[in-house]
Amino acid sequence: MPRKVVTQKEAAPVYKCLCCGCTKKETEFYRSPYSKTWKQSNQRVLFCKNCLEQLFHDESEQYGVETAFVIALARLDLPYYRNLYVSMVEKYGACNIGSYARLMNGTQYRDVSWVNTIVDGELERTINEVREQREGRWGKSDKNNMYAVISMVGYDPFADLGLTENDRKYCFNVMAGYCAIPGIDEDGHKLESAVQITLSRLQCKQIDDMIFKESSLKNPNIKTLDTLSATKKGLLDTINRIAKDNNLSSAYNSSSSSGQNTLSKKMKELAADDFKAIQVNVFDIQTCAAMKQIADLSNQSILEQLSLESSDYIEMIKEQREMLEKITAERDELKEENRNLKNKLNDSGGDM
Repeated sequence: MPRKVVTQKEAAPVYKCLCCGCTKKETEFYRSPYSKTWKQSNQRVLFCKNCLEQLFHDESEQYGVETAFVIALARLDLPYYRNLYVSMVEKYGACNIGSYARLMNGTQYRDVSWVNTIVDGELERTINEVREQREGRWGKSDKNNMYAVISMVGYDPFADLGLTENDRKYCFNVMAGYCAIPGIDEDGHKLESAVQITLSRLQCKQIDDMIFKESSLKNPNIKTLDTLSATKKGLLDTINRIAKDNNLSSAYNSSSSSGQNTLSKKMKELAADDFKAIQVNVFDIQTCAAMKQIADLSNQSILEQLSLESSDYIEMIKEQREMLEKITAERDELKEENRNLKNKLNDSGGDM
């Protein structure tokens, strides 16, 4: 039975906290709108907000902030979505229980509770899986730049750095410009320098944001602005020095057209536009008349250089016969597979 205390006026229901035992107003308790556990208390969780916050604080020190947050949601019978948790931490610097609970009132979370956390496997999701899910919603250009950088460097240079989603997107877009420099893929030191420059440029961007916020205040702190400006100047000096030492200055200068007309740059642009004609057609190359003529001349030259006995010819014919039988069998299997696929396509009405 819910520990509800009814007052004479019946105007504002009050409840008794299961943790501290104090009787408090209804607004001192969080709502769990779709919980089956708290139906009898008008969806109010009978742990008061103060007790929940204190438990969260104690368990954060013992188990870590994220684990403590998961425990709090279990008490509230609210679902835990790691993607949402990470987004709130990135946006606000922390994930507040009250803010998260208010989001759960949305219609998109109708009829979900803590049970869905277990059923949907949210507790097993890694930070990399969360990152992949969020990056899947990036724009086409952002995705192409990310793939180009990872392919060029050989790994994700911006993983495990604690970067927000927007910061990762910024870094990939900046780094993609350096990856377009001809020959950079053959110079590991130059690639690492480009990564270092990219992260320094990110720091400059973050400082610009801080300067803008401080300048927008009614009474900005001049000392803070001077400190931020000096820090940015030091970063820019470092960027220019690294760029000059590694011949990356042209890439840092956005007005430079270096590398814009190279074949690799044009191929990248065509690939980004899904231009299929740039893909190498090996079949056409191997079967064209010029290649056939070259192959015939080569084979004729080889035969003229050889001195074969009758027994050698017999052995060669035998081997060729065996190869021909093998190739014929493989061809027949492929023809049958092709026929079956065509039948399936016809049966499905061309929807495959």
